[in-house]
Amino acid sequence: MTPAPLLDSVLGVRVLITGGGGFLGRHVVEQILKGGAASVAIINRTPKRFSLDGDFEKIVTYHAADVADRLAVGAIFAQVKPHAIIHTASPVSTSNAETLYKANVEGTRILLECSKKCSDTRAFIYTSSDSAMVPTQQPLSEENAVLYTTERFNNPYGLSKALADRMVQAENCKDLGTAVLRIPTLYGEHDTNFIPQLVASIRKNEHKMQIGQNQKVFEFLYVKKAAEAHVLALRALLDPASTSSVAGQAFFVSDGRPEPFFDFTRRCYAAMGYPVGQDDIRVIPLAVIQAAASTGEWAYWALTLGTKQPLLRRKGIDHLDAGACWSIEKAKQILGYDPVVDQKKAIRDTMEWASTLL
Repeated sequence: MTPAPLLDSVLGVRVLITGGGGFLGRHVVEQILKGGAASVAIINRTPKRFSLDGDFEKIVTYHAADVADRLAVGAIFAQVKPHAIIHTASPVSTSNAETLYKANVEGTRILLECSKKCSDTRAFIYTSSDSAMVPTQQPLSEENAVLYTTERFNNPYGLSKALADRMVQAENCKDLGTAVLRIPTLYGEHDTNFIPQLVASIRKNEHKMQIGQNQKVFEFLYVKKAAEAHVLALRALLDPASTSSVAGQAFFVSDGRPEPFFDFTRRCYAAMGYPVGQDDIRVIPLAVIQAAASTGEWAYWALTLGTKQPLLRRKGIDHLDAGACWSIEKAKQILGYDPVVDQKKAIRDTMEWASTLL
């Protein structure tokens, strides 16, 4: 089956997007609007308007709500009557376990329940994460992925994403088609996490630092391609000709170019005018940073009784020893997804935007 043109994929559809003001969410909003959506409703706890082209401002509404607030979410559904939900919202990975469970698990459950109660809603897309599953250094297919469980997990964030991932797949039914997109580290314009951290490293002259031996490979994903994948999944769920092959399924999405973490970051630094030669790299043993992170967390807990968290977190450092390597063939074949053609250009565009942060 030849996919329909992307820009014709959501013509006349009312879409509700959680986290629509966030990094990924705003790119999803822009592509949904360009695809001809009749309206877009954005849910955020504290909605922030952002600039949109043309007359799009007229068909976008902003709603202040916590996705775990059943009454607030229900009221928004009653007002918007969405045909489709794209659920990108999530607390940052360093949030405490209670916050993560409430938003990622309870919030997702409430959104699914409201979707099933709304007779207009036909499609539900959930943004999952590489943190939701046991890491691997071999190209992993969706069928072989092992999601974390309450008995086996690495950190609260990974567990909460895994529980929501599994829940969304399980709730697929005749009246509500669901799909999960599993994404790795995102980069791109308007990033609020990864790229700002790289900029901060340059500012502190820490960009020549490498933690560990840099042997594990990771997947990376340009945010505009991530947004496109969400539109493709939405179109496929709403199209009777493709629904059966997508509904209830999970899909890996990435640039299709796994590489060691610090190799990728050094390509970003170089694109910004701060190249790091091999002789300039300062390697710090992973165990040293892990110990420092653990000590720092203990000290913060002791001094603040757990009310504050240090910037250096043990689970963030542990992630550097995990990695991710997966196959995107399923997304290519079923969704019609094509990874970014020129990753070098995507990195250049990203770092050109990032230069404004220095």
